[in-house]
Amino acid sequence: MRLLLLLFTLYAGQVQAQTLGVSVRTGDHGAFTRIVLTFPARVNWVLGRTSGGYGLRVAGPRLTYNLSSVFNLITKDRLRSIGVDAANGDLLFGVDCPCHAIPFELGSRFLVIDIRDGAPPPNSSFERRLVDGTLAPPISPSLPIRPRPDNSGTARYDWLARPMPGQRSPSTLPAEPEVAGLDSDLRLQDFRTMLIEEMGRGATQGVVELQPRERPVDPVTEDTTAPQPDNARAAVLELPGIGITSGPDSPPDLMVQGSNCPAPAEVDVGSWAATEDAAQELARARAALLSEFDVPDRESVVQAVNTHLHFGFGAEARLLLSSFLPAGQDTALRIGLSYLLDGDQPPANPFLSMQSCDSAAALWALLAAPDGEILPYVNGPAISRTFLALPGHLRTMLGPEVAKRLLRSGDAANAQVVTHSFARAASQDDPTVDLLMADRALLEGAPAEAEAALPAGATGETAMAALFTLVEARFRQRKPVEGKDILSLEAFSFEHGNGPLRPRLDRALTHGAALGGDFASAFGHAEGSPALEQDVWMLMGEVGAETQLLLHAVGLDPTRRDTLPLAIRSKLAERLLDAGLPNIAAEWAQKGDLDPDLAARIALANGDARGALQALAPTLPDADADLLAASFAALGDFESAADRLEEAGNVAEAQRLQRWSGTFTSAADEADGLQNPAPVGVSGSADAEPAADPWAAVARLIDPDQALATAPPLQAGQRQLDQSTATRQAITDLLAIAPIDPAP
Repeated sequence: MRLLLLLFTLYAGQVQAQTLGVSVRTGDHGAFTRIVLTFPARVNWVLGRTSGGYGLRVAGPRLTYNLSSVFNLITKDRLRSIGVDAANGDLLFGVDCPCHAIPFELGSRFLVIDIRDGAPPPNSSFERRLVDGTLAPPISPSLPIRPRPDNSGTARYDWLARPMPGQRSPSTLPAEPEVAGLDSDLRLQDFRTMLIEEMGRGATQGVVELQPRERPVDPVTEDTTAPQPDNARAAVLELPGIGITSGPDSPPDLMVQGSNCPAPAEVDVGSWAATEDAAQELARARAALLSEFDVPDRESVVQAVNTHLHFGFGAEARLLLSSFLPAGQDTALRIGLSYLLDGDQPPANPFLSMQSCDSAAALWALLAAPDGEILPYVNGPAISRTFLALPGHLRTMLGPEVAKRLLRSGDAANAQVVTHSFARAASQDDPTVDLLMADRALLEGAPAEAEAALPAGATGETAMAALFTLVEARFRQRKPVEGKDILSLEAFSFEHGNGPLRPRLDRALTHGAALGGDFASAFGHAEGSPALEQDVWMLMGEVGAETQLLLHAVGLDPTRRDTLPLAIRSKLAERLLDAGLPNIAAEWAQKGDLDPDLAARIALANGDARGALQALAPTLPDADADLLAASFAALGDFESAADRLEEAGNVAEAQRLQRWSGTFTSAADEADGLQNPAPVGVSGSADAEPAADPWAAVARLIDPDQALATAPPLQAGQRQLDQSTATRQAITDLLAIAPIDPAP
């Protein structure tokens, strides 16, 4: 019966654990609020910033979080809310205070997250956004923070102050301590201090190792940590106990993502040979592979593999692993190294997320990343330190790629260290040195300097890499690529086939053909790559000839046209407008918020003056005066057009429009005070008094002569002749004071 009861209890406990999933407990500790998550087993995790505070992402299947008692013991001063993202299963922490989060692991199943007051440490990896890995600004509270109660008098667990054997608790000490008891307490305290000092000395000498005790710890109620640095477990003296072991294995380092970094000796290729005599070292390693009974010894096989990797023989190292080690052995790291040392990407990346390790693993993780991928949290000092310790042949082989990837990650200082070390290891006439300098100038935004630094006598793969850099430099400068360089790229492309450099070859061929004016070939090379197709359209709008523009842009499928970015469509619409095709330009400018000036120009060119004014309306009163005047003039409102030009300081053009509107007054008339000139004769005959104002005289000529209708034919002809003479004279007088403006 007891056995059945015990089994039932155990089964109920398992069911309850499965139901609860991950338990989440909290507690307030003065300057910080603690959140403790208890997982059923060790997990890989990453903590980062979200729009509402922080988010915890756990690798693997989704977990169930028990959040029922989160706010039982804490206020919402720091942790405003907590919940699970339904889309991806992330645990979201709503934090709205001037504070930051610091996580650390405690044992194998506990993850502790402290939300501490104040700004986060500089470049804290936990302040990077989960979405894109960019560094987020410190949290600024949107609501006022309530004054926190003073919990200084609250009783809490302090392991340093707990009574030692034979020591009285502070609550039981008498008001007048006894001399004997005080002496005993002091002796025990001295012994305890001495013991801690001796253990610390032994740890620094490597004799002993300090680690947490394997006993249950309640991290909610026990203040186990001070502020933690990034990528660190809880320090030993911050734990509630100290254990001593003499074993050689130490706990692995903790990476930013919560995974384990390998032991430094497992990836330290630079130390895997006693001397640099390759022939002697390889012969010794091969001779020790088999024992006297032709049975492979694992340690000897690993040593032979390490020796081959040290001297850069990756394929040979893989052959040794597959020939002498049984399947299932943990050789993933060495297999990955064998591919990297051969200049290839490993099929399965064993260095994933190890770029933040403080060992050689950071270097191999940088090289194992897919080409072009920018890794977050790169440990540049560990990479440069590892690179300097590599033998000369490995520095010569790996230097350019390591330096370029460090530059792409934004670590120019360590990239320069690697560059100088590589230059010292390579021969003086090695074109790779100049190529690396050119790549560095290109990555620093100096394409002209990069082109000038390119080596002249490069051959083979170095020549192909130099062509890549040349085309990229010309692409950034919008300069044409010579035909011989395009032919060389096509030859390299034919030889290379669908190898790992195919994307770089397609990019170079696309840009080179477009810069050379062959946009049909450029579109052919860019087929299947939307990014490259956009580059071709951008180059067509910036440097393409009008014939190419008319050939490819006119009549393009609207679906394909509307998928292009607004900046590219705007540039092409402007080119089409300048080419005299405003109706086609309007089609390219249909979708998106076009630049107001360009939209107004296109509308005016298509005869839509009101549309031009509507396009310019959001930019008033800073709209372009010429466009505004042209829009008003197209509507017949010459007075408004003249006012806009006069406000902009274009007086001459404003006066021209005022003449069209009939509101112009010459400077000579204003000086003579002739604001109301005397009228000319009704008939406009030669006998009439000459007009005082030539403008008024010309204006009177538009009135019909009523006497012509009843006059005899000869008299009517004479009157018309006299009127013509007067009209010619009035126009002559008018031209004398206002010469004809050749502009329309």
